[in-house]
Amino acid sequence: MEGTRVRILSDIGSWILSPEGRRIFWLAGWSGTGKTAIAQTVCSRVRAHADMILGGSFFCSRSTGSIAQRDVRCVIPTLAQLMARQSAEFSKALAIEIGRDPDILQKKVSTQAELLLYAPLLALQKSLKRSSTTIVFVIDALDECGDRDTTDETANTAESDRIVSEMLEALVKFSRSDIKLSVKFVVTSRPETHIRDTSVSNDTLSTVLHLQTVNKQQITEDIRLYIAARLSNSSRLRILFTEDDVNMLVRLCDGLFIFAKTALQYVLAMGVDLAPSRFKTLLNTTRDGLSEEAARPLDSMYRLILIDAAGVDHVESDGLKVVLQLLASILSARTPLSVETLSALLDMDRNDVRVRLARLHAVVYVSHDDDDPSLRALHASFGDYLAGYASIDIRSSASFGHDLLARGCFRIMAKCLHFNISQSRSSYELIVAKRPETITSSLEYACFEWVYHAVSATVPSEFHAEIYAFMRSRLLFWLEVCSVLCQADRAAAILFFAAQKVSILPFSTIP
Repeated sequence: MEGTRVRILSDIGSWILSPEGRRIFWLAGWSGTGKTAIAQTVCSRVRAHADMILGGSFFCSRSTGSIAQRDVRCVIPTLAQLMARQSAEFSKALAIEIGRDPDILQKKVSTQAELLLYAPLLALQKSLKRSSTTIVFVIDALDECGDRDTTDETANTAESDRIVSEMLEALVKFSRSDIKLSVKFVVTSRPETHIRDTSVSNDTLSTVLHLQTVNKQQITEDIRLYIAARLSNSSRLRILFTEDDVNMLVRLCDGLFIFAKTALQYVLAMGVDLAPSRFKTLLNTTRDGLSEEAARPLDSMYRLILIDAAGVDHVESDGLKVVLQLLASILSARTPLSVETLSALLDMDRNDVRVRLARLHAVVYVSHDDDDPSLRALHASFGDYLAGYASIDIRSSASFGHDLLARGCFRIMAKCLHFNISQSRSSYELIVAKRPETITSSLEYACFEWVYHAVSATVPSEFHAEIYAFMRSRLLFWLEVCSVLCQADRAAAILFFAAQKVSILPFSTIP
């Protein structure tokens, strides 16, 4: 929002243009403090500045459902590809490096940084007309990135942290090189231990700004501007809400931008007429549980939204259980789901799913199109809250979502996989000309994601019988679906993964 974060953005802009400035700016802050908004604004301002080039940006995210946005190995290749679009000289040098080592994408991230960024930038530095031009790369929410194999989250945490640390050390090494180009990296993340332990936190090597150390009054005024603007967006709202209301909500936000945004989405979600009563509910619910901890107001907000979405006044209800099932499934999905696919996986009425998701508007993005695969949590902190900070009566683990989706995948495949599902006229046809209507989006998801949900479930062995039944009676039908969708190589990878992760021998022990 114009007029907010003025000092921070000015400091970052001055750092970018300073020839003596360190090449890495690490912006650290906890969830909800506005790191991504700052990163997006930096990108916009760099694009518009005559003396800057936005080489590339990568916004990591656990909440989008996109595997690529959670894979740290995608960061450097993406930045290199985007920079290649900016410069023909860089593109030529990059092509040479890839030609020398076609398997570069499988190498360590430190090797990627050396060959995909450093080497091409060396070739580029002679071609720039003005030496004052600064190339800026932005990497947001790096703490939300990990290893590409995200199926076993507990087992892969250490490996994910190691790869993220390796990439940061590679950037620091790059920043200390003798390259004469003005190249700057803006990196944002939570101040996690594995990131703090790298050289990026050394203020002699990087410019470091911890958002929690920014003047509280400055942040409070920015939040006040935002809330006041939203609550005066129309003549009706200006009449209904007073300056005292604005001040009350500002105090509840306690320095968290995400709380202000979520609170106003909740207050205004049902229209102007209901806004005052929802505002009163918000204040009454949140004020009693407010503490000095920065995350506590957000937790109170999330709990209020969940109870409200369930349409009940207490947690012992079927409505809340359904809401938690929907949320656990969305948060555990391997790729973004549509309302139609989610309904099929949970065996629920589509209209009921849409109505319940509409009440979660403040925390979940829901497209108007039921076939649009874009369901996702709006902020990663919501998943953190459900899995670790929510009270035990509404806590929902990631494995619970995998349980639900694994059952849905096996149920859909048992119901929908059948002989000649591709509706081919002959077994000699290699690929059908048109995707058959029998292969729905829910069946496609089930066919490609069943094994990952099964092995990530609370008790993976509980799905061995379903896997055995699938292998025994529907394997060829499944292979036909994979072939029709031109995903035979992916089918091989799934079977290889299943062979490594699942042990169901001897078969005689399976009912």
